[in-house]
Amino acid sequence: MHCTAAVKRFAAVVCLALAGCGDDSGTGPNARDVRVAYQQQLPAGCPDLQNPCYPMCAHHNAPAGLQAVVPLWDSPTLRLTEAGAGRYEGTLTAVPTDTTLRLYGRDIATCCVDACAYPPVVRDIYLNGTKLTRTVTNGLPAGISVALEFTLGRDGTVRN
Repeated sequence: MHCTAAVKRFAAVVCLALAGCGDDSGTGPNARDVRVAYQQQLPAGCPDLQNPCYPMCAHHNAPAGLQAVVPLWDSPTLRLTEAGAGRYEGTLTAVPTDTTLRLYGRDIATCCVDACAYPPVVRDIYLNGTKLTRTVTNGLPAGISVALEFTLGRDGTVRN
């Protein structure tokens, strides 16, 4: 009998100790799937069509990345699918939570606006319905001039 009580006390102590350990940042998964939407806001037409850079820009960026989101963490580029007039959507899978992350968009239509530079898209990108607004220019990989920065909460909320 005495041994059984000691075992129960020991088990209770172990359970309390285990409950006290772990991540204090909240409950929920360490990664979540995130809905992505991009609402294209580029001018109508193609003013750069006659630019000598246009054919190379269009060739280089099609068909692999017509409209895409490029995560700057260990995740592949996500090609978005057309969901309406100028609206493109997709799902980033296993996005790390409670970590500062960066991404940018690519849109082949930017060849019509600046064919020689093909700038990254950092406007009108939404994650789980939240518009990303914080841009950063420091600490980016070579060749990337600007990106959007955000943190995904364990509950799926996006913070700029």
